[in-house]
Amino acid sequence: MNNLDIKKYLFCAIDFKRMDHSEKILSIIKNHIGGIKLGLEFFISNGPEGVKYLKKLKLPIFLDLKLHDIPNTVNEALNAALELEPEYISVHINGGKDMMNLISKNKRIKSTKIIGITMLTSLDREDLIDMGINLNPTEYVKKLAQLAFDSGLNGLVCSPMEVKTIKKMFPNNFTLITPGIRLESGNAINDQKRTLSPGDAVKYGSDILVIGRPITKSKNPLLAVNKVTNDIIKKNRHVCKG
Repeated sequence: MNNLDIKKYLFCAIDFKRMDHSEKILSIIKNHIGGIKLGLEFFISNGPEGVKYLKKLKLPIFLDLKLHDIPNTVNEALNAALELEPEYISVHINGGKDMMNLISKNKRIKSTKIIGITMLTSLDREDLIDMGINLNPTEYVKKLAQLAFDSGLNGLVCSPMEVKTIKKMFPNNFTLITPGIRLESGNAINDQKRTLSPGDAVKYGSDILVIGRPITKSKNPLLAVNKVTNDIIKKNRHVCKG
């Protein structure tokens, strides 16, 4: 693993309403990250044109729309999103098998990977109990992950706490994306409940780390990116070179 390989792990979550804020942070870190995650806040504020505008940076885009509705509605929404040609689009696995089977067979999909959302990193065991689900987070995520794989999706979003278990279940080309990444040196976890350091997440099998506030809210975003990179190197020395 060289420095270029490490950079590819890092997708920065650009969760801003204003395009000038997005441009400012990306102008600082664009050469040091592997991609951009654009979520609902950005998309609702800036729409498809905002996505097209940021595509000029020629960085892979994860369009994290978390589509969740009846099968036909999700499929039609997917058709609209595919016109933007992102590298990844997310859907909620809880939309069910019929929804996932329909979109996985969508003939308009070219190179975009469809990524299933398992359990949000803002939830924990108590939240599952509140919803009437008598499973611990790892067991619940495993069930959702298997459902997504069997339905033809290309990968998952799961917390780094589950990635070690999930990695063993599927082929290496089944992409695992992990939010909830926090450095051990005191980053606030904000509304995240299931978190892990970037180095540990990579060690346990994450393919992409989605990191937002630890970078974008930092007084020195580039320094924050370098801390993430150094943590990956430190905890993966057995595969890192240079």
